Amino acid sequence: MGKQLSVIQLRQLDDRLSKVREISSLEPPPDGWVRTLRQALGMTSEQLADRMGVTRQAVLQLEGAEQKKTATWTSLRKAAEAMDCEVVYAVVPRGSLNQVLLRQGRKQAEKHVGRIAHSMKLDAHLVGPAEQDRQVEELAAHLAAERSRGLWASESEAAPAHAPMPRKYHGHARRID
Repeated sequence: MGKQLSVIQLRQLDDRLSKVREISSLEPPPDGWVRTLRQALGMTSEQLADRMGVTRQAVLQLEGAEQKKTATWTSLRKAAEAMDCEVVYAVVPRGSLNQVLLRQGRKQAEKHVGRIAHSMKLDAHLVGPAEQDRQVEELAAHLAAERSRGLWASESEAAPAHAPMPRKYHGHARRID
């Protein structure tokens, strides 16, 4: 398995991401950032084209592509540089990294505990909803803390041999009479 970040590194990254998270919900202007900033700076498309070393048509194509979300990273950086601006790029989790890990852990735990509960039901061993929920939350917290590849396994993937479920989650439940 690839290198994992330590708990401290994870917290430090989360702190950095919290600053970016504030601007991640910023919607682009209807005309796109390039056209809007170009106009705000009082720059014509011809002037921007000259500063970028391209044709006016290329600038108009870039502005259109940005609106359609098909502009290339290189073109955006070139336009930004020509306007004395920067392109800001980040992949930002929806919530803290721990929240993302817990949500994913909960998904995997629900599948795992659900399979066990179904199997036990077939054997007439019933697990109450409260106990099942407790098991899901406990397993989700464990999976999130471990951050193994199994945390992100798809439905079609078998559980990786190197990341088995903890021993206590292998079908142990109390019988409810």
